[in-house]
Amino acid sequence: MPLQRFVLPGLLVLLTGLAGVAPAAAEMLEFPTPQGIKSWPKLPDIPDWHQDQESSLRLAANSLIPDGVDPANADVTIQARGFARRGDGTSTSLSQLQDNDRAAARAGAQVKQLADVADKDGTPFNLYVFAPAPGGAGNIRAVAYSEEGDTLLAFTFSARSKAAYDANFPAFVSLIRKYAREIPW
Repeated sequence: MPLQRFVLPGLLVLLTGLAGVAPAAAEMLEFPTPQGIKSWPKLPDIPDWHQDQESSLRLAANSLIPDGVDPANADVTIQARGFARRGDGTSTSLSQLQDNDRAAARAGAQVKQLADVADKDGTPFNLYVFAPAPGGAGNIRAVAYSEEGDTLLAFTFSARSKAAYDANFPAFVSLIRKYAREIPW
């Protein structure tokens, strides 16, 4: 009898403590819409860029554009998406999400892996560039993939030209480096 008096409360304390050890998920912002809840990762502010609420709701992504630019005519955009690992089963791992994007790339597109970029928490983002085939038309995209707990992250930087890509890619890398699991704003 005395043993039960100590073991059961101790077991409860242990289980309660373990519940707090679960991997932290990405901080997601949620918005109710007529089409259901839309959510996307919370992002840090980056100079000379802002979130476009209308594009964000339409694309179900945290959509950023340069300041003073009409979203419909933006030469560059950034979209941040978070996918539940236990979602519809289409992407349950980071490698599966990357493979799906490579498979969906246009025929002849060049896919190149760049060096990983770590966020503010030290979590690596795998960075890939999807470019049109030589002489082909289309956007250049850089996609940074990472995971936090049960959330798979894909941050996409898209540019309509090589010049726009080169001029704005540093802002995309800056966004990744400033990103953190919890952003205090």
